[in-house]
Amino acid sequence: MAIPNSQLEIWSNQGATATPKALREKIERVLRADSSLITNKHSVSIYLQGSYRNSTNIYGNSDVDIVVQTNNVFYGDVSGLFKEKRDIYNSLKNPSQYTWGVYKEEVLNTLKNYFGFNNIEIGNKSIKIDTGVFEADVVPCIQYKKYIDYGYSVESQKYIEGMKFYTTKDSREVINYPKRHYSFGVEKNQQTGELYKKSVRIFKNIKSRLVDSDKLDKSTAPSYFVENLLFNVPNDKFVRNNYSQTIFNILKWLDDNRNNLSSFICQNGMVNLFGTTQEQWDESDAKIFINECISLWNEW
Repeated sequence: MAIPNSQLEIWSNQGATATPKALREKIERVLRADSSLITNKHSVSIYLQGSYRNSTNIYGNSDVDIVVQTNNVFYGDVSGLFKEKRDIYNSLKNPSQYTWGVYKEEVLNTLKNYFGFNNIEIGNKSIKIDTGVFEADVVPCIQYKKYIDYGYSVESQKYIEGMKFYTTKDSREVINYPKRHYSFGVEKNQQTGELYKKSVRIFKNIKSRLVDSDKLDKSTAPSYFVENLLFNVPNDKFVRNNYSQTIFNILKWLDDNRNNLSSFICQNGMVNLFGTTQEQWDESDAKIFINECISLWNEW
């Protein structure tokens, strides 16, 4: 027996929106204040990342991810260009002493001064703020430019914007494209009659149900990967005004394409969803998730 349409409709609803917005605005005020220690603080972009930014959060989500990106300097990637283009880039490059490490310390010390040392914890990928009233994960990063063309004029210097930082534990480079992830998600949602994000929220609720019933380990299917998984589902599988048919179509398509997972991409269109890095998903874990979702659907 399938999951009732009424239950799917409940699961499609978005969770809280006011608190994440207020948190971002509060942290922005702190980092832009006169007391801020950030060099050229007006060059910093501060925006939500993750499910709150992408409107795929469900009830019970608590982690609010806030990106604090400096555009004062940037990391340039010209690895995809022909040699003559790389030579132009290298001839114009102006190295800066203002590094990510320096910037991170400025952000960290500004937050400590305002929120208190005891309310700040340095995580592997973020600075965690916990005041007892609210929690937020602040990600200091530097603008990243993946060039697709480069010449002597500004007009000829074309790039895809991302962000880059290093992990605390092992100084591992992390590159992401949150702005592209957001814009591509908005586009797909429009193309599917606003069913894409609702379906993502349904599958996140299905995952929560599976975790709560000990059918699935939480680490097997992180919410970010679940969203990226559904991004690969063709738009014609999303049926307007029919949650039951939509979820059935998605499950059948994922089941039919379980041997093609290596071709799946992330929503940003820049990275393969499955691979060996820590920012990619393991195919066997995805298959476990798909199997458990199908079982829940059939055994409801």
